[in-house]
Amino acid sequence: MDHVPRRRLAILTMVGATTVWLVLGYGTWLMNGCRAWLPYISDFDLYEPGDTIFTVGTFLSGFLVFWIVMELHSMNMKRLDESQHPVIWQGLNHLAVFPGLIGAFSCIRIGTVPWDTDGPMHGHYAMDIFYNGVYWCLLVTFVSMRIWWHSPRFKRILWMRLGAALSAAIGLYKMITTQIGVWGDDFDWDAYNASASNMLEFCTEALEPAINTGAAWEYVLVAGILGTILSFLPEVSFEEDATPPESEE
Repeated sequence: MDHVPRRRLAILTMVGATTVWLVLGYGTWLMNGCRAWLPYISDFDLYEPGDTIFTVGTFLSGFLVFWIVMELHSMNMKRLDESQHPVIWQGLNHLAVFPGLIGAFSCIRIGTVPWDTDGPMHGHYAMDIFYNGVYWCLLVTFVSMRIWWHSPRFKRILWMRLGAALSAAIGLYKMITTQIGVWGDDFDWDAYNASASNMLEFCTEALEPAINTGAAWEYVLVAGILGTILSFLPEVSFEEDATPPESEE
């Protein structure tokens, strides 16, 4: 398969598959009689059939992220070489691979450790996904802006990509700061974990408003990461002769 159709397939499959399992997870949450206000994505992993959807979905998304990270790294490296950009930009392009792969691995693993059975490990994987996902979004955005900034046909897409990457960063910041206000040193984690054993009681009660707000920011974060990935679709569709402008340095 040629690299253009392959990269298009990777982007569309990852964004499409992730969106589908998130929607299905939320749908099963409602079908179980739970409150409509957004739960944390990890809450889908507590009860069937959301448990299976979450485990399969994160496993699939993780492997697709591996694919996308390497495809975009290869594409950007080729264009950096063609345009003779300074070596520091090639270094940033290489650097973007590491958070991308760490986040992908953690996405694969998180489905095996629901938070009510192994909270610390689940939290570790979740933060690896989110922090490294944001790092990757920002790094690939900066690299691609360097490549295409002097191309008028592409500048609008660059701004959209930057907006998506910044949305992911803002979502992460707001989610973490909101959680800190609730999950402090005096928070009773044992009682909170035990509360998930009663599904209807856990998922129908009005939780601490700050917890609900933190969950909403998690969706902003995930949408920002998916939006950043999707913004590469027009770029990977460029013809072979669509060479970016040469570096002015």
